[in-house]
Amino acid sequence: MLARFGWVTRSALATALLALGGCGGTGNEKEEVASAEPSTASPSSGALDAAVAKVSDKDSADKPAHLVTPDRAVDPKKLVDVVEQEVKGGENASPSPESILWLPSDQSKIKDEPLTVKVPKGLSPLILNVNVPAANPLTKGKFELGKQLYFDPRVSLDGTISCATCHNPEKGWTDQLSVSVGIDGHTGGRSAPTVVNTAYGKTMFWDGRSPSLEGQAQGPIQNPIEMGKQSYEDIVLRLRAIPGYKDQFEKVFGTDVTLDGMAKAIATFERVAALSGNSKYDKYNSDGDLTALSESEKRGMVLFGLRLRGDDEFKTNVALKKAECTSCHTGSNFTNEQFHNIGVGWNAEKNDFADYGRFVISPIGSKNNSELGAFKTPTVREIEKSGPYMHDGSLKTLEEVVEHYNKGGNPNPSLDKDIKKLNLTDSEKADVVAFMKALTGEQVKVELPTLPPGTDGKIPDPHAALTPPPVKAAANVFHPAVQR
Repeated sequence: MLARFGWVTRSALATALLALGGCGGTGNEKEEVASAEPSTASPSSGALDAAVAKVSDKDSADKPAHLVTPDRAVDPKKLVDVVEQEVKGGENASPSPESILWLPSDQSKIKDEPLTVKVPKGLSPLILNVNVPAANPLTKGKFELGKQLYFDPRVSLDGTISCATCHNPEKGWTDQLSVSVGIDGHTGGRSAPTVVNTAYGKTMFWDGRSPSLEGQAQGPIQNPIEMGKQSYEDIVLRLRAIPGYKDQFEKVFGTDVTLDGMAKAIATFERVAALSGNSKYDKYNSDGDLTALSESEKRGMVLFGLRLRGDDEFKTNVALKKAECTSCHTGSNFTNEQFHNIGVGWNAEKNDFADYGRFVISPIGSKNNSELGAFKTPTVREIEKSGPYMHDGSLKTLEEVVEHYNKGGNPNPSLDKDIKKLNLTDSEKADVVAFMKALTGEQVKVELPTLPPGTDGKIPDPHAALTPPPVKAAANVFHPAVQR
């Protein structure tokens, strides 16, 4: 039987200190940081060393645990303080000037008006102070500005990568790649999560290190493997040189271009545009159209964990919640916004995880072994379009996803208590997949914007950045919170 994790070695604690939580994306991968103290458990210490309490079936629960340092081909000196780098503005040496990050607003210059959004059926309204921050109310000008920034490759260092490169509305707001490809064809260690319905999200990124869309927008733009090794000052000054952006920022925020305004505009666009509802399930559940779902989809719905409408006399002849999906995929957006270890990325031979997930960014004093290898529950809406699946893109199809859960995940010391063998039949597995596909909805249609011309008079083509660059070099070194 697999034992629980006992302690974490001094090396693990030291490297875990590199990410104490906060908002934004990943930081820069600087060459030198303070290396962790070597573990006393082994002369060869790897990054994020974890002391694994290996207890055999015959060992008693109160027997002292044996500390084991996993063998990891990772250089601790390559690790970075994700949060520190983002707070500093992405620089390796000094932070960006405050005037780059934020400026006081001249209200007399603002020429904008509120934006009213009618959300698709099945979703709750976008309400200020509920799922729209009080500091960033929805406005028409902000939405249009955010749309341009979202599709503008000039936000990246070499003008090749935009937000839409990895989060393409036509691909379920992802890039449909196992791991995302950034500037110069470099790859990270995680798959791009969908932006769909993130308006309702409590945290962003697979590890939840950002508390808002505004925070998330600040990360990728200064991540060296996503949009290039650049500071916020580099980005803001580049945009300030574009007259069209200077004019829009003045009308929307009453300021020059700032990081604060960029984050708010991009978040507004994502909050409004990346909405999906009015699926076959919503037509059945909300409209009462009993014919909206097929018999297979109805069986899958019950297996998933949802009851049929009271006026539906169809007999599914399957056990309610046999697939255990609603243990995590709950609510109108089909996610509990929590973090779970389902065994993805666990290497039984090395007795270690490829990615420590939520555990890395939890503050010291709040760390829990249950967070090892745990990642955020994604929405199931638009799931048909957002594969491959899991944080590492290791499962290519929904059929593979269902089979992963059916076998009880990959056993490991921190496996979530709700993950267990399901004993689904082949037909039941097919029915669950059919229901998940019935959650493909009516997305807001996004037309590519016309971008403001640069100082050279040229207008970038946003369509060109929708195709990720060819892979040049994979990230061979695991980074505890490398992109997404």
